[in-house]
Amino acid sequence: MKKTRNSLQASTGSRQLSLLPEPNFIAKWPPRNTHTAIALSMLLPGEMVSHPDFQSQTSSWRLAAYIHELRKLGWPVQTVEVRHCSIRRPLNRHIRRYYLPQDFLEMLRKLGGHND
Repeated sequence: MKKTRNSLQASTGSRQLSLLPEPNFIAKWPPRNTHTAIALSMLLPGEMVSHPDFQSQTSSWRLAAYIHELRKLGWPVQTVEVRHCSIRRPLNRHIRRYYLPQDFLEMLRKLGGHND
């Protein structure tokens, strides 16, 4: 498995310190009743969401596209790559799990949560 900075930070719980102040919350809420909104609703409780999770809830194969839309809207969605067992490739298949950082979720709760 390829180790990225985000996956190492996720697995160790570490985070790079910044010398600059944290920016204000500038993310925009996606339109209601869209797959992008569903993806966000799955991330907001602090859970990691994978493609199989999203597909079982929505029957959609396009979680990565909706995560991309959330990032464009300003949501700091993080990614970690994990091994995933399947019948066709039981040993070497990897999938991505997406999550929102805990410090971001805490800041969002302090701001008052969901205000669309």
